[in-house]
Amino acid sequence: MSSEEHSFILPTTEQALACVRVCQMLSNLYKDIRLFRFDDKTGQVYILAGDEL
Repeated sequence: MSSEEHSFILPTTEQALACVRVCQMLSNLYKDIRLFRFDDKTGQVYILAGDEL
């Protein structure tokens, strides 16, 4: 396998801290976090939360 197949993106410090802040805000509002996902190919963070998705 080439090195390109093994490459992935790590979250930045800014993304990690933002995730903690968002999850804390959702928790303070008693919202269920249904999905948390960091896409290591695109570097995007997904958080799905709430009663109705």
